[in-house]
Amino acid sequence: MDFMKFMTEFHQNGCIVKELNQTFIALIPKCTNPETMKDYRPISLIRSLYKLLAKVLAGRMRKVIGSVVGESHMAFVHNRQILDSFVIAEDIIHHWKKNKDGGLLVKLDFEKAYDSLDHGF
Repeated sequence: MDFMKFMTEFHQNGCIVKELNQTFIALIPKCTNPETMKDYRPISLIRSLYKLLAKVLAGRMRKVIGSVVGESHMAFVHNRQILDSFVIAEDIIHHWKKNKDGGLLVKLDFEKAYDSLDHGF
């Protein structure tokens, strides 16, 4: 499918041709003799037209995302860094210690959270 036809169809219909939305997942071994699924790293291989559309949409969204996404969201927004959350947490702890106040901080570890959900496939 040619690029302009693909982009025009997406713009007019708001959907992507099913065949172009398919992703091939390749399992890359992490070690020499993999035995379980944890020994593999899944890599998604997507079609180049889909990648181009994602780049175009990301470029357009970049202009407005800062006003749409809340200030507490630190990652994946221009001029915000995920490490800013740690600086804020340190400032809060310092304030509590200095003023002899109390409080509660909760750290949630979402590592491998995606793998712990049943996705139905």
